[in-house]
Amino acid sequence: MRFSKIVLIAAVMISLLINPGSSYGAAATAYKSETLNGVSLRYVTVDMSSEGISPVVLNAQNKITETEPLSAMAQKMDAVAAVNGTYFEAYEGMPIPWGTIIKEGKVIHISQSGAVFGITAAGKLLVDRLTFDFAGYINGQYRAIPWRINHPSTEDEAITIFTPEYGATVTLAPGAKAAVVGKNGLVTQIAAADFDVPGGGFAIAYNPAVAYLVGERYKVGDHVTYEVKINTTFTKAEDWREVTVALGAGPSLIINGVITAEGHKEGFTEEKINSLSTARSFIGARADGKIIIGNMASATVSKAAEVCQSLGLVNAMCLDGGGSTALYYPADKISFAGRNINNGLAFIQSNLTNQLYAKPSAAKVYVDGGSVNFIAYNINGNNYFKLRDLALALKGSGKQFDVGWDQASNSIILYSNQAYKTMGEEAPAQASQKAVPAQKTSSKILAADRIVAFDAYNINGNNFFKLRDIAELLDFELTWDAGAGAIRVDTAKPYRQ
Repeated sequence: MRFSKIVLIAAVMISLLINPGSSYGAAATAYKSETLNGVSLRYVTVDMSSEGISPVVLNAQNKITETEPLSAMAQKMDAVAAVNGTYFEAYEGMPIPWGTIIKEGKVIHISQSGAVFGITAAGKLLVDRLTFDFAGYINGQYRAIPWRINHPSTEDEAITIFTPEYGATVTLAPGAKAAVVGKNGLVTQIAAADFDVPGGGFAIAYNPAVAYLVGERYKVGDHVTYEVKINTTFTKAEDWREVTVALGAGPSLIINGVITAEGHKEGFTEEKINSLSTARSFIGARADGKIIIGNMASATVSKAAEVCQSLGLVNAMCLDGGGSTALYYPADKISFAGRNINNGLAFIQSNLTNQLYAKPSAAKVYVDGGSVNFIAYNINGNNYFKLRDLALALKGSGKQFDVGWDQASNSIILYSNQAYKTMGEEAPAQASQKAVPAQKTSSKILAADRIVAFDAYNINGNNFFKLRDIAELLDFELTWDAGAGAIRVDTAKPYRQ
């Protein structure tokens, strides 16, 4: 099923996974096929409170621009359950998505219409009607208003961000130009012909009518960043900062317990979406937090909402339907699929006997007397933080630093005494409320012309560093206030053991 007339917007995975369908203690997943309110449906219930269960966005061939069977994508991840995702161009041209995609907390595609579900790091499912705003910064100054991300456009004035997730060579129209930005946030190339997006970097492409702005605003060596603002309708914007995976499609069916099954209010114009009885995939959550994914053989959007309500769902929405309807559940040898699809949602479960877990840190953090919110985790009694979050918290202090990347030594660079330039990836919010998988890794940091290797942990695709290691490297005082249950950073005092 295609959503027409929409106005637009592989990471490190844990290698030790359980056999599909197995679980520890109570079953994490369960499959059921039944007829409910006259609608034939099959669905999988996922208990998000089960240890090691986590959602993953699937991209065909790990790209934005390909198609693949849902089962093939799911099997690569050893998924315990999976369902098809957002609408995509299924009939002509490149099979790019038409809906919003957030993968590992990063926005990699948007739509300004329809509905979006998101799942937070704590396993909570949200549904809302979202819109998105982009802002581009050149050397810290607001200078660009991109239209969309990873979605090529023939519109003369379009400005588009491309990231490595696009997965294909970016084809520029005659007269178009792009500022290509490397992993360290610096412009590496002004492109006037086709190019590949550098790993860890991005590009901002300007179509012919606005290509002159590239020459006026960008030059090689400039520091360029972009930010994505999420605008909500029924939920709080801060809740979406906790979302690690999201897919947009629609129409929404139920939001916060209220039926919202009115496709025209979300920009849908096609009868097969708004009023006809057709095959539909759906996702939703009950009040107890359990998530249900499934397919309906044939239902109108209002009937689909009625069925979801009967299932006890308090938030629910349609995914792509028609020929794209698919469900995968290997425990019961269920692999229903129509056409090859562009994307989907899977659930994986880690092997608890071998998997290391990071616990959310309950400690408060004070920097020079001021309270700072961090995503932080405790591993083996030590607190771990993201380097960019620390840089943002120390900005303006005597120990401020900026972060870059040195390609020659394959090291993170710490620029001492330089104000941190935000990347839009910092997340001053609470961490997951449950333990999450962590994988030990080694990361090199170049500071004061010397390279130091630190043990770090990869959590949800980001490297987390031991706070005490960074305190010693930058020479600031780090103390534990047992009475307040707080970590205190004093940048005016030197580090001490």
